[in-house]
Amino acid sequence: MSSDRRRKRSRIDEPVGARVRNYSLGWGDTPSSVAPYVPTPMRVVRRMLELAGAGADDVVYDLGCGDGRILFTAVEEFDVKKAVGYDLNPSLCESVQRRVDSKGLRGRIEVFNENFFLADLSQATLVTLYLTTSGNSKLRPKFEKELQDGARVVSHDFPIHGWTTMKAGSPDHFIVGSHRIYLYRVPEAQLTERPIPRSPEEESRWRRIREVFLRFDSGC
Repeated sequence: MSSDRRRKRSRIDEPVGARVRNYSLGWGDTPSSVAPYVPTPMRVVRRMLELAGAGADDVVYDLGCGDGRILFTAVEEFDVKKAVGYDLNPSLCESVQRRVDSKGLRGRIEVFNENFFLADLSQATLVTLYLTTSGNSKLRPKFEKELQDGARVVSHDFPIHGWTTMKAGSPDHFIVGSHRIYLYRVPEAQLTERPIPRSPEEESRWRRIREVFLRFDSGC
């Protein structure tokens, strides 16, 4: 790995400072967040990894990893080769790192208190997301530039506009209760572009999701 790339990837005890000022929507749990922190229910986590075919050859990158539930599920239940998480919240990253250490999973799980727009995604074979439509749209050029052929991207609730999902027929997403799962594979997702609709008012939708989650789901 080049020295420039090493400088871009900060461990959880390194300050992110001004490097995380880009891509801000002006709301969320940290100033540069592209989505507020709302944990994905565990039944949705497992279904996302199952639909994506996560397995022993995969390197999973969770962008906005929160409490690390996707990272741990991918390694412990789906036996992926490695899981890498990025999150701007230092407390969450520290908590994940303590859990990694207590479980003896160093080398299998890595977490970075880092802006994932600065991450090198070229080693990822599977990327998981729970952001917003606009957040996904900002990531789309990065995915198209960095992800290797055959890599899958699985997004909870919000699509990547302009990409075509792997699901045949209508609707173009999988359903788990009230949740939607969008699954894509590179480069096929890019080959038949769909029109990009105008973005909805996402802030109010996220607030409703958070209220329902906090009231009924209790993080599970």
